Amino acid sequence: MKKSKPRNQVAMNPLLRKGGAHVRARSGRRFADKQQMLKAAREWKGSRDSFFFCF
Repeated sequence: MKKSKPRNQVAMNPLLRKGGAHVRARSGRRFADKQQMLKAAREWKGSRDSFFFCF
């Protein structure tokens, strides 16, 4: 029987197969969206409060 070529153990590492494009985690996007929504709500509320002080 022919002896097979030794395999590269680093290339076979299952952790290395997880690679890919670096993208923001779903939880990070959700947190950023929530922060943006809260900021818009604060700005909207602030503009409403200043409107009522004019009278």
